[in-house]
Amino acid sequence: MGPIQAPLFPIRVFKISLFYSVFFYLFFLIFNTSFTIMGVDVGDFLKQYLGAFFGVYLSTTLKVFSVSLFLNSSLFSMVYLVFYFLKKPETKWYLLALIVFGIECLALCQSMVKFPQIYGEFFFFRYPSFAPFLYFLTDFISPIVPSVCLLVLLFVLLGTLLRQVYFHKNKESFFVILHVLLLVFFHIHGLYVIGILYLALILWQGKKYQNIHIKTYGILILFILFLYLLPNLWILISSFRYSGTEGKPPIFILSADSLRYDKIGTQINGKSITPNIDLFKEDSFVFHDHHTTIPRTFPSWADTLTGKYAMEHKVRDMFPSPDEKQRIGSASFPTLQQILKKLNYDHFAIGSFAADIFPRANFGFDEVYAPNFNARIMTVQRTAETQILLLPFLVGSWFSGGMYLKELDGLSTWGDGERLLGRFRSLVNERKQSPYSITYFSSVIHFPYTPAYPYYKQFTNPNYYGKYKYLKFVDPTDANLPNSEEILQIRSLFDSAVFAFDQEFGEMVGFLKEKGIYDDAIIILTADHGEALYEDVHGQGHGEHLRGESVTHVPLMIKFPKFYQNQTKEKDFYGITSSIDLVPTLLDYFEIPLQKEYPGKSLLAVLGEKDWKENRFVYAETGIWFSDVGNHFFQKQRIPYPNILTLHQVVPEEDYQIMITDPIYRETIAFSKHRSIQNSDFKLIYIPTREGVKFELYDRKKDPLNKNNLYPNHPMASKMKETLYQTVMRWESASLAGEYLIPSSLSDINEN
Repeated sequence: MGPIQAPLFPIRVFKISLFYSVFFYLFFLIFNTSFTIMGVDVGDFLKQYLGAFFGVYLSTTLKVFSVSLFLNSSLFSMVYLVFYFLKKPETKWYLLALIVFGIECLALCQSMVKFPQIYGEFFFFRYPSFAPFLYFLTDFISPIVPSVCLLVLLFVLLGTLLRQVYFHKNKESFFVILHVLLLVFFHIHGLYVIGILYLALILWQGKKYQNIHIKTYGILILFILFLYLLPNLWILISSFRYSGTEGKPPIFILSADSLRYDKIGTQINGKSITPNIDLFKEDSFVFHDHHTTIPRTFPSWADTLTGKYAMEHKVRDMFPSPDEKQRIGSASFPTLQQILKKLNYDHFAIGSFAADIFPRANFGFDEVYAPNFNARIMTVQRTAETQILLLPFLVGSWFSGGMYLKELDGLSTWGDGERLLGRFRSLVNERKQSPYSITYFSSVIHFPYTPAYPYYKQFTNPNYYGKYKYLKFVDPTDANLPNSEEILQIRSLFDSAVFAFDQEFGEMVGFLKEKGIYDDAIIILTADHGEALYEDVHGQGHGEHLRGESVTHVPLMIKFPKFYQNQTKEKDFYGITSSIDLVPTLLDYFEIPLQKEYPGKSLLAVLGEKDWKENRFVYAETGIWFSDVGNHFFQKQRIPYPNILTLHQVVPEEDYQIMITDPIYRETIAFSKHRSIQNSDFKLIYIPTREGVKFELYDRKKDPLNKNNLYPNHPMASKMKETLYQTVMRWESASLAGEYLIPSSLSDINEN
């Protein structure tokens, strides 16, 4: 076949693609739009936001549509080329559209099997009559099946094009090779803007591909192939800049949101749900009674990485004001990362949706590979989630992709850890044993508990077909208990998510061993908080109360370099410890003098011991209450303030972050918090109410669910009450008004 003087991407095909894109975009926007985020209806919030920042909404909507247009145009272009070389360039538009639609439907089926949680809202809240189709896919179809179908279809398409190349080797053939390589490259790296400009150039140039010399095509093809290899080559070249430094081991803080201590080693059907963590325990110092200071992600990490209480640095909830968040990483509250920077450490954070706290404050990381969280990003997510045919490509569930919209890293229903592991491996390959730290924060265990295929089937009941088959959000307004079958399913989802994180953990540890880094590294396993799963009256979730062991009791395992680790045989410590102990422990290890007083303790002093010599107490407090309604026990035990949708403000100057900026509300939130002090045996909870302060005292060992209040008759009651008051007055500079603790900022307002 000689040269055919016709455009290889004619305007007719582009018009078909444009019409197809507009039709499905508007169709799904109209019939698949929801105002539910994390299980909470935020319609009023979004309406307020869209009214105030309508231009931002239009720009984010244009972004999602542009991705759709590029993907559809690329598919239409390749399908058309097949018919072009079969000498059928005038193929009917509906046949082209049918083939593209078939490709996208196969990709959708594969994605639904792999990540059914992403589509759970569509099937369970908007169109539940279609749920049996999702059940059928996940019960009987492996993701391999639609993948093979897609491969066969693409093999036919690409095979036809390659056949043209093989037999003719003309300019037309080389253009096709270059064209396909470019489209695939743009897809892999999410370069949809460049891709649209490239397609526009093809439309504009029309037949002029024949004017390019065939050798030029060869050079361009080799250049594109080089670009494919460039990321790996860059990592290899970059790694030569870094070398190990004696006495400065790499540090890995490997963590998961909501990982409960009691889940480590839990047996189901005779097998542990954490086999990789169980193996890691054998090489580590294990702190069996470790507790977070506050069971909410942002303040918990702020406490862990500064070594200071939230009541001192003032980041006490998920929505700190600009002044509050700027205290993190300041001279008064330096983070562990900033302190270790003096030893030439570089620091990296990797995480999924719950790791959105890391870009929102100055934690001292050199690079953060985690999503951000703000109203603009929420709008992109909600718009993208409406586009059912587009989602498989946005999340990269088939044939790479997943790089188009970085905002989708923040999807709470996308529990796939593979993309995080890829970033982890790349960093380790580049940095080797140079002084650096990686803080890895998985969100797969955070509600709605969304492990990818096959993990969501690991411990769940295959015969359960209720609304919690794949996920369970927390509804802060609903105090009703699910039935026993539903509770079992929710707990099984949680266990399956724990197992999925354990597999991630095993991949990371195995990779470090493979690279020869494991023995010389400091590796820390922990969590920001735990999770209540309908134990007694505790409900589901975290942050609302301090009853029971499940919300504050989290794992802590530390593996020091091998030469240090082997100095002691006793590895299990049963004394109570706190998340604020991590900073003084690592500063002690690196022999960095403390420049200020820390409320935590270095754990190096008790390595090889089983308990503290003294009677140690640790502190915790609740987070913010998102809702002001419901029949929960803690709603009856609190000083009321409005729900989060009333409290929040979208602050454009802070990149549209959602913040609570009203100082009166902020003081009310601080004043209303429940607080606790506990030692190895007892827990005292301070509960301010409008009727006065209530106290609850529980025996942690005999009454782990905290059902039997021993206050005020137990001998420990007065001592623990005094210890709690002393702790708060010491670290918050609080004062007393009767039995109420008055935060220092409230005292300042009253004095003025």
